[in-house]
Amino acid sequence: MFFHDPPYPHDLLIPNTLANDFADLCDQYGVRGKFSVVPMPCCLGSIDEHLNHVPQQHLTEFLKIVRDRIAPRFDITPEILTHLTAYRLKRGGFHHIYEDEWVAQASVDEIADYIALALEILRDVGLPANGVTSPWKAGERNESDYAQAIGKAQWRVHQRSLTWYFLHCLGDKPPRSSSITHRNRETHQVVVSIPATTNDPFWDTQRPMSNNGPAARTAAISGVDALLSADGKSGKIPEIIAQNCPVTILTHWQSLYSDGTCAGLYGLEQLLGRLRQLHGDNLVWATCNELAQQAKDAG
Repeated sequence: MFFHDPPYPHDLLIPNTLANDFADLCDQYGVRGKFSVVPMPCCLGSIDEHLNHVPQQHLTEFLKIVRDRIAPRFDITPEILTHLTAYRLKRGGFHHIYEDEWVAQASVDEIADYIALALEILRDVGLPANGVTSPWKAGERNESDYAQAIGKAQWRVHQRSLTWYFLHCLGDKPPRSSSITHRNRETHQVVVSIPATTNDPFWDTQRPMSNNGPAARTAAISGVDALLSADGKSGKIPEIIAQNCPVTILTHWQSLYSDGTCAGLYGLEQLLGRLRQLHGDNLVWATCNELAQQAKDAG
């Protein structure tokens, strides 16, 4: 957010205590899912080497926490390479357009090369990725090519016969389940699209929507209520369950940090508590790769 929302004050570095606190919460509630790690975050460098403006100890500690405490429960994905302006593969440096705009006009082979680099960087820091997360709506305008490119990149780097991507955020739209978007007849590889079926409930805990801790916590609880009321009778989650679709909750690292108040992480804890209280043993957490396998088995 320091780079994406410059009119407002956001920290350049999020303390690694957030990563540990998040891992603690996931351990406590048995949470599983997917976790994005940007390989060349905001064009500052590459996480397998060094990042400008980021102490090496900070980067090393973050990657260790992700490897040791988060990756055992979560699929790891790139989001794609920089989550800012697109990297020039052949001569280095950066284009003057964001990644989503670059993907929209790139060929299948160019996109595959780009995603392969992201996968290689994550592999080299001990975080092999079995899927891909899109920055913004990258791939939405040429999704068929995008899905094919993801498959090619995953086959090249990891020889994966099943892979998936996280692109569509349905929010207030009707929910839908994961679906196969590409099949490779030669390798029998399958690529699956996994949509988010909720909005980010904690986005408004950040500036400028919330300028202090109490306001941020109020925003967090409002987000929880929008997903699941205290009595479990209303909210987006009961609507999704009624449609017999997986509940895929989307949030962001900066939404959990909430500009230092960690109100989003507080809200996540309240949501997890409600889910456990209301659904008990009927609540089953799954990774995105497991959802992709279900889609493959179904069709």
